[in-house]
Amino acid sequence: MIKRKIILSRRNDEVKVAVLENEELVEYYIESEDDISPVGNIFKGRITSIREELKGIFVNIGLDIDGFLPLNDYHYFTNGRKPQIGEYVLVQITKEPYGTKGSRLTMAISIPGRYVVLMPNVKTIGISRKIKDKEEKTRLFQIVKRFLPQKMGIVLRTSSSGVDENIIKKEIQHLYGEWKILKDKFEKLDGVGILRREEELEIKITRDLFIEEYSEMVVDSKHSFRKILLYLREKNVNFKGKLNLYTGEKDIFEHFNIMSEIEKIFRRKVWLKNGGFIVIDQTEAMHVIDVNSGKYSGKKDQKNMIVETNLLAAKEIARQLRLRDIGGIIIVDFIDMPDEKSKNHLLKELKKFLSNDRSKVEVIDITSLGLVEITRKRIRENVSSKFIDACPYCSGKGVVFSQSYLLSLLESWFNKKKENIANSSVSIFLNPAIYNSLKEENILRLSEFVKKMRISLKINQNCSIPVDKIKIIYTIKNKVFEEEI
Repeated sequence: MIKRKIILSRRNDEVKVAVLENEELVEYYIESEDDISPVGNIFKGRITSIREELKGIFVNIGLDIDGFLPLNDYHYFTNGRKPQIGEYVLVQITKEPYGTKGSRLTMAISIPGRYVVLMPNVKTIGISRKIKDKEEKTRLFQIVKRFLPQKMGIVLRTSSSGVDENIIKKEIQHLYGEWKILKDKFEKLDGVGILRREEELEIKITRDLFIEEYSEMVVDSKHSFRKILLYLREKNVNFKGKLNLYTGEKDIFEHFNIMSEIEKIFRRKVWLKNGGFIVIDQTEAMHVIDVNSGKYSGKKDQKNMIVETNLLAAKEIARQLRLRDIGGIIIVDFIDMPDEKSKNHLLKELKKFLSNDRSKVEVIDITSLGLVEITRKRIRENVSSKFIDACPYCSGKGVVFSQSYLLSLLESWFNKKKENIANSSVSIFLNPAIYNSLKEENILRLSEFVKKMRISLKINQNCSIPVDKIKIIYTIKNKVFEEEI
């Protein structure tokens, strides 16, 4: 049985969430007030362009880049009607904008609740695959058939299992009320704009993960703790012993040994337990993952070594896809195995490891050369994009730490050292390219952070510092110390 836990940290306007399975990091989310995910937001949009060759429609929803609505999506929800430029449509974001691409849109609106997801434009009833009991499935199906408004669809979440029908009925009525408000806003809004915002990360994680199947949630912010507490009470959730406030001195991610795993997210090479490793590379069209035996020094024969390394790699690849939120086409080059039995076993195990993924994942058959094609639905930007920016020296061919991640590193360092460096002076040295790109609000944020520790802080530039390093010089009892992070 998998033991699932959520660790949530809030610092100023930034929320970070780590999802653990059997104490291992499998998902990571980060959101700040100026970088909130638009996925789930509902808009009144206006068709600006119809591109038959792309099988899509571009829709102005009031953001910098027009969103993309698939043509077959439009045709399905308009009974095959031909789209018109200037026409207003009700759409929802299903995938974040990425690079120069706008948001992915749909007309299949979904309004999520604790137990059900109402889908006003879809006439189907779906039940979570995790509800296995046939009698319970039948009971739930009969409940929604009685109370679901006509011409509407619904998905029963895992959390609906065993819930009294009156509670499910009330939630359906509440979500239907939200839908009517949404339609009214659409009619009254002059022009394009947002009609409904998805919940903030704390509530979204609580609703979609914690309530569903996670045994514990640990939060280090009183503000977030109160917000989640209020939401759980509002939804009549029994959370006794499950929601806990962390009050330790150490950074919460350091306490749970998560920080070192987060730092590996943007690395190409990931080591396996037996000395082998995988290398993850991104091209314009796909991700390519190469499996290597590496430092393996076991006493097993070569055949067993290859099988063991491939199986360890399969497990790690499944974790990394979730952790980095890698989407699209993924090609995995496993170490070649000559016999069909080993190949079939590897494929079976890979599918098993991928079954824990909440995104839609499909595994294509393994080739004679050991290549496996995986397709995975990406909803948000790759997690690494939150950590890295285009390198100023190579016009984006390489990467450097993003400012938010640099601040996280520095705040983590100060938290670790605060007992020793209180009332002292600290000098930070950065590469000029990084120093000159620092935003004033980020410098202010760091200054305010260290002021509470009574630390005199200076931020300097130095040409000898690499773009991916930070040099720190500090004084304790007239002794000068130097560190690099």
